[in-house]
Amino acid sequence: MQNAYSYQYDHLNVPYSCTFRTDTRAGNSDFHMHNVYEIYMLVKGNIHYFVEQSCYHMTSGNVILFNNQEIHKATNLSDQPFERAVIHINPSYIRQYCTLQTNLLSCFHHKPGVSNLLSLTPQEQETVLSLARTLSQSSKDPQYGQDVLSLSLLFQILILINQAYFRSSQAPESNPMPHRAQAIMNYVDNHLTEPLSLDSIARALSLDKYYLSRLFKSETESSIFQYILVKRIALAKELLIQGHTVTESCHMAGFNDYSNFIRSFRQITGCTPGQFKKSWQTAL
Repeated sequence: MQNAYSYQYDHLNVPYSCTFRTDTRAGNSDFHMHNVYEIYMLVKGNIHYFVEQSCYHMTSGNVILFNNQEIHKATNLSDQPFERAVIHINPSYIRQYCTLQTNLLSCFHHKPGVSNLLSLTPQEQETVLSLARTLSQSSKDPQYGQDVLSLSLLFQILILINQAYFRSSQAPESNPMPHRAQAIMNYVDNHLTEPLSLDSIARALSLDKYYLSRLFKSETESSIFQYILVKRIALAKELLIQGHTVTESCHMAGFNDYSNFIRSFRQITGCTPGQFKKSWQTAL
C-alpha cells in the first residue's frame, strides 16, 4: 500500500515538477507540508482547503499557493472526484533566475495562512491550465532543448501567478472563511512547545474532550494530534534552518522523545532532520 505521505517531487535536489491527478480524496489526506513551494490549481471540483488556521473554499479554476513552512490539507465537499494540477518548485533553483525587477517567488512570501487563494480571470485560468498541461507533458520528453522549453513554460506560469497575486492579495475573494476548529488550532499554535493533550486543550477551551475531538475531525477530516505533530515538525524545520542542532530543534519544538522526533520528522518530510539540515545548507 502506498504511504499517505508521498514526496517523490519534494526533495530539495529536484528543480520542479507538474502533475495532474483525479481522485475522490486528496493524496495526502492529513495535514502535511512540503520542503518546496506549491501551486495548486483546482481543475474540476468543489473543495475546502485548510492552510494553517485558515480555510478556503475552492471551485473549478481557483489557484492556491503554499510555501514550505505552511501546513495544509484538502477536503472534498462531495463524493465526486476532483481534478487538480500541482506544481512543486524548488525555491533555491528558481532563485537564480529572479531579478531585481522580477522576483518569481514573491507570491510565496506571505504570512502563514494569509492570501493563499488567488482570483484569476477566466482567460488567466485557461492560460495557466494550458501551460501546466504542456509542462506536464514536456517534462517527460527527452528531446533536445526540451529542458529549456519546460523551464520557459514554468517561468510563464510563475509570472502569471505573481501578477494575479499582486492584484488579488487584498481582494475579498482571497479572505479565508471562518470554521469551528479555528479556536482549537489557535490554542495549539500558541502553546505548541508546551505539553499538549486532549484533556489539557479541552480544559483550556471549556469543552468536553470527546466533543472537542469530534468537532475537529468533522471540520478538518483529520485529528488534533496530527495537526499538533505537523505543526511541531514545521517549527523544527524552521529551527534547523536557523542553525539549531537536531537535538536543540527536537526539544525546542515540543518533542520530549528524541527517537519519536526523528521517526516523525522522516515520515512527514521524507528525510531525517540531519539530512534536511544538510540539504538546506547545500541549497543556500
